[in-house]
Amino acid sequence: MRIVYKRIILSLTVFVALIIIGTIIVNRHVESRTGDLIYENVDSIPHNKVALLLGTNPLNRHGHPNSYFANRIELAVQLYHAGKIDFIIASGDNHVKEYDEPTAMRDSLIARGVPEHRIVLDFAGFRTLDSVVRAKEVFGCDSLTIISQGDHCARALYLAEANGISAVAIAAPIRAGRFVRTRLAIREWLARDKMMLDLWLGKRPHFLGERINIPEAPLQKCTSSLPGVTMSVRDLEKLSIPVDSIIVDIHNDTDREVSFGTMYTLEKLSNGEWIPMPYNRKYEDGEIVQIFNAIAYIHAPHSHIGNINDTRCHSRMFENGMYRLTKHFHSEASQSNDSISVEFEIRARPQ
Repeated sequence: MRIVYKRIILSLTVFVALIIIGTIIVNRHVESRTGDLIYENVDSIPHNKVALLLGTNPLNRHGHPNSYFANRIELAVQLYHAGKIDFIIASGDNHVKEYDEPTAMRDSLIARGVPEHRIVLDFAGFRTLDSVVRAKEVFGCDSLTIISQGDHCARALYLAEANGISAVAIAAPIRAGRFVRTRLAIREWLARDKMMLDLWLGKRPHFLGERINIPEAPLQKCTSSLPGVTMSVRDLEKLSIPVDSIIVDIHNDTDREVSFGTMYTLEKLSNGEWIPMPYNRKYEDGEIVQIFNAIAYIHAPHSHIGNINDTRCHSRMFENGMYRLTKHFHSEASQSNDSISVEFEIRARPQ
């Protein structure tokens, strides 16, 4: 019996030793393949159209705000406002109604100034594998910027490479005590073992579903009181701070002439409300009148015309955000003063 016990103990010891050695090999392999792809600061990371923001609980197990969650959100906001990303996939767990990581991420991003139309929700990001694979197969992303803590980034990058995605990552700060950091590091090492097993077995996401296309940036939206008359900002992708002029294209697809002037109103979206842009005090009344002169343009039926809107009196007021430019026009069809607006986004371009 004693010999049997010795053999069992020896077998268990060898088994545990093999697991430890295998774990060390797997983790060194993952880190060697991904280390050069993890960035530490926003300025140095290259631009990607889409960022994959990996979800976690907004609250820690004690019910307090989770610094892992907050730091990921902060980093995503910085990337967006620096022009390093155009859209954010907020991918997380929503397996029950009471637990909703994607919505929590969306609300936090919006509160920090990221427009809602730049956020795409993925409610089926139950695991990192699900989030990464769905980014490609559901949202059509062949390249990504991954946002999480450093150790987690390495695993997500390895999964991205294994699924044919060209990805970089940026590591969110870790603000936790030594015990918590050690516990999470061990958990991550074991998660990498599980990842390797999933890859070998060809594990797939729990759900895929229909393709969801992420639009090309930038976006703009036109609202007109007269059907057939539309307006768009020309070369919006080239528009950057400071803004001295905004060129719009006005399309008249009606059977009547329309006329409009050089006057316009400009508003900025702030906390869900459109606020008129103030004039720069540098400009005296005479200069503002000169900018808003009383020239009228006749717009023929079924044609379009470009119009330059001089924004020097607002130029120093521009910052990242959503704007609305409104022009008034007159149409024979309505015999009244109509208006047309275009909503668009202006962002500082990376240096």
